[in-house]
Formats: sequence, C-alpha cells, structure tokens
Amino acid sequence: MSSEAFNVYRVEYELGFQDPLMEQPNKRYHNVIFIEIDADGGGRKLQVTGAIGDLNGMVFLEEQGLKPENSDGFWKKSYLGQIQAIDHEKVVELLKGIDPPSRQRIFDTTTLAWQKCKPDGTLYGPKEAVPAYRKCTEWTLEEAIPALLKSGLLHPHGVASQT
Repeated sequence: MSSEAFNVYRVEYELGFQDPLMEQPNKRYHNVIFIEIDADGGGRKLQVTGAIGDLNGMVFLEEQGLKPENSDGFWKKSYLGQIQAIDHEKVVELLKGIDPPSRQRIFDTTTLAWQKCKPDGTLYGPKEAVPAYRKCTEWTLEEAIPALLKSGLLHPHGVASQT
C-alpha cells in the first residue's frame, strides 16, 4: 500500500464582484477545496460554482488547478490536513455526493427585483422562515470540510501521525 499523501487546503479567491444581496457586510471570497498533487504545487480544485439565481442553483466541479498562489485572484490558503494518495477518488466521490447550494432567488417581474425563493422557485410566504443564502463558502465550511473529517479520509495532523 502506498504511503504517499497529498496536502489538502481551503483556498479563497477574490470575487469579480461582491453580491449586493448577501446579508453579510464582510467581503466574501470564492472557496475551494484544493488537493495538492503535483510537484509544482498544482492539483485538483473541488468546488461548487454557478449562481443561486439559476434554475438548478450551483453545481459541483472538479478541475485541474495551478498552484493556488500562482492563480489569478488568489487571496488565502489554509492547511486542512492530508489524504492518502490512494484515497483521492474517494474524496472526490464524497464531495460530489454533497448537494450543492440550490436555487435560492428568482427575479420577480412584478417588483422588478430579486426575491428569495424556495428551490422550486416559489416565494416564501409572509409567516415562513426565510433562510440565509448558501453559496460556496457555506458549502465548503459547513458541509464539505466536516464531511471529509467525519469520513476519516482527511487527517488534520497529517497521514504520518495517523500510523
């Protein structure tokens, strides 16, 4: 069995523009799980992308990525731990299995403004609780990273310390 391990990071990238409809006043960044596979620091980006106003919401995407620090818009890289190299595809499948953020808003032609909506496009009623928007940051921090930790595939202190 191979003892090769890959470092895993949460990487944040500058957004082209901030979403003016987000309730949070803080600057937001696009969040990605990055698995460093290549000797030059490149690897695989695992993320959700798209728009919460699209009919199907956001989608999961896996793609080759440059060393994050060499990528346009790079902001910050945070070490999460390591995975066994042989577990790379298991990690991809695990994250693919986490539902990406669904449709959460619709353009209301009667008010000519974006309105929060349910995934099916219906508007919330006056007495219904309206959840906060969920995007890549929430998917990464509240779902993807906890799922990786719970699965035992991600070793926060490194693979070598687990043996």
